[in-house]
Amino acid sequence: MKKFLVVAVISIGLWTSCSKIATTDPYVPTCTGTAKSYSKDVAPLIKTSCSGCHQNFSTYSQLSTNRNSVRSMIVSGQMPQGSTLSTTQKDAIVCWIDNGASNN
Repeated sequence: MKKFLVVAVISIGLWTSCSKIATTDPYVPTCTGTAKSYSKDVAPLIKTSCSGCHQNFSTYSQLSTNRNSVRSMIVSGQMPQGSTLSTTQKDAIVCWIDNGASNN
């Protein structure tokens, strides 16, 4: 009886944890259309959503230097903390980075 109870508890735990994973869709960037511009598309988003906590992203050179970690944090959903970016906003930043992070 104890073995059955242990197996049942483990099974229920695995089932519920797997069902949560299966229903969470990861963010996948959609980079189509016009290439994103730093000054027009990215800088305003960084200013409103990031630079309040990350003053080190207030200039192009600072953001460009940290672009890989910025991309990773946005794609994983770890940033911005305390708020969210729309898919369009995430795409603007991530696609700008993926297209070479030009200072345009």
